[in-house]
Amino acid sequence: MKKNLLFTLVLLSVFCMPSLSAQSGFRFVKTSYVGALDADAAKDWTKGWTNFDPKTTTYPAPTDTTTLNGMLTSLPVRGERFITSNLTLDATKVYLLKGFIVVKSGAKLTIPAGTVIRATADLATTPKNYATLVVERGAQIEITGTAANPVVFTSAKDAGKRERADWGGLVICGRGIHNLLNGTTNNNVQLEGFNKVTFDPSIGFIGGTDNTDNSGIIRYLRLEFGGLAFDVNQEINGLTLGAVGSATEVRNVQVSFSNDDSFEWFGGAVNSNNLIAFKGTDDDFDTDNGYSGLNQFGIAIRDSAYYDGTYALPSGASTSEGFESDNEATGTASLARFPFTSAVFSNYTMVGPVPVGTTYSQLNSVARAAFRRGARIRRNSSLRIVNTIFMGYRNFLMIDGDSCVRNTNLPAAYALTNPNTAVDVQKKQIFFTNNLIVNTAAASSPVDSTANGLLEFARISRGTAKFAAVNAGLRQTGPLANNINPVAFTAGTVLVNPLASSTAPDFRPVAGSPALAGANFTDNPILVNLTTSLREIQRALAAANPVYPNPVSANGVLNFGKQVVSYGIFNINGQLIRYGFEADHATLEGLEKGMYIVKFEDHAQRFIVQ
Repeated sequence: MKKNLLFTLVLLSVFCMPSLSAQSGFRFVKTSYVGALDADAAKDWTKGWTNFDPKTTTYPAPTDTTTLNGMLTSLPVRGERFITSNLTLDATKVYLLKGFIVVKSGAKLTIPAGTVIRATADLATTPKNYATLVVERGAQIEITGTAANPVVFTSAKDAGKRERADWGGLVICGRGIHNLLNGTTNNNVQLEGFNKVTFDPSIGFIGGTDNTDNSGIIRYLRLEFGGLAFDVNQEINGLTLGAVGSATEVRNVQVSFSNDDSFEWFGGAVNSNNLIAFKGTDDDFDTDNGYSGLNQFGIAIRDSAYYDGTYALPSGASTSEGFESDNEATGTASLARFPFTSAVFSNYTMVGPVPVGTTYSQLNSVARAAFRRGARIRRNSSLRIVNTIFMGYRNFLMIDGDSCVRNTNLPAAYALTNPNTAVDVQKKQIFFTNNLIVNTAAASSPVDSTANGLLEFARISRGTAKFAAVNAGLRQTGPLANNINPVAFTAGTVLVNPLASSTAPDFRPVAGSPALAGANFTDNPILVNLTTSLREIQRALAAANPVYPNPVSANGVLNFGKQVVSYGIFNINGQLIRYGFEADHATLEGLEKGMYIVKFEDHAQRFIVQ
């Protein structure tokens, strides 16, 4: 033991240890409770910086109407303003945002704690005023709010007059990996709607080859009343993350009254903590095009008065979901669509449109048509949702398409598909485990072989047998079991105050709530290698090292010697800094020199980057 300790100390003195900035590491927190919050009020991360009544909040009038104004006649191109060098805003000012504000590659926009930015769009002007902040590839944004002084983007309208789509939103463009429907990984993709901007077709391009790309820092941020529609079904989201890399920090972000999705990820691998989607229009959390980030602690609350108005269109209709996830538009089961959407969401609290104490059938006919599921997984996605609370939906999980049946981690369902081992081994399995689900009896339609309140199917061949297999898997017993209907869907059984009508909701579990237990970070193969402990680090430091080469050169490849279900790479302080699934090696591009731990399901080893 002394020899191992001495060896470690020598290594620490020889090699430069990795930076411990928050941007370089993600840490899953092991909880016993499911959902976003502990019962302890002192640990409620929503306190201080959130606002659940932004429509009536009094904000100060803008005092700076030029810095973030892209509609000035003095600009080279009216409709947009470029930030080409580092710019720091002044928290003592209130900024007016108009037009496109584009942070160009090589520049950084810093927004300090307490800054208020009020935005106003107008599509009747010439050129159109899109009132949107875009951070381009190679640029950075640094939003450094605090719990006491968050940064706020909100409508420029007066209290009582604010509404969805008063402005555009915040769009971050990164150099991460993005798949496309043409069968190739594409590193130059334009986000939807931006091709409609006739005065500048160069805005909104994303993609590259670096899933560890760094677009900056976002901490303690509120985005209110965004979601401008460029065209039908082509709206800006509250926060759009396009191919954003994992070196970017995103935590403590509330999106309220978005006219489209509250959060949407297109490819990339950015991680997040502490997200809130409040009374959005379309989906709360939408993941597409190979997004593979890790996300822990989030809340979504729906109001039946706010839904996607396209729900009844004969084509292009969109119902409002909690989670919606695609791989890419065709959903083809092909290796060419790699990387597959495989993001992990743990410890979310999802409160649907059905108020506590009521049923889905009591919603009006429009709301019943517009709202459907807690999670809709489709088009060959492999989304993973675990340790999460779902309450107040018609159906809680929709498996939409045969490709997603094949992607489940349920052998009985997989056996009924047409397995393609060469393709499937490269995919990420859908996990929907250790979740607390309340009120499956709320479904207004008769229970049948395509929907039963818990599960819904669509576009699936030989669906009856597959439906039975997936339904049985969702109801399995054992360490990965979901907790289904343990209590009545009435006030005081699960959460303190999850009502959408409240201006001070409280998402903590009540005394005796089933949410106080049931989380599992030990038996789930998609989580077990993404958390570590001091004891595991100590064991890894003393273990033999079959990974090779070791030491390994910076930007090199670390070989495992076998295919693994998942792996996590940690610095010696236990921060997760790189991870992957279904792989026999890890690329180390971007890692600094120093000592690291690679963890597998059954063991961990140290390795050195030099």
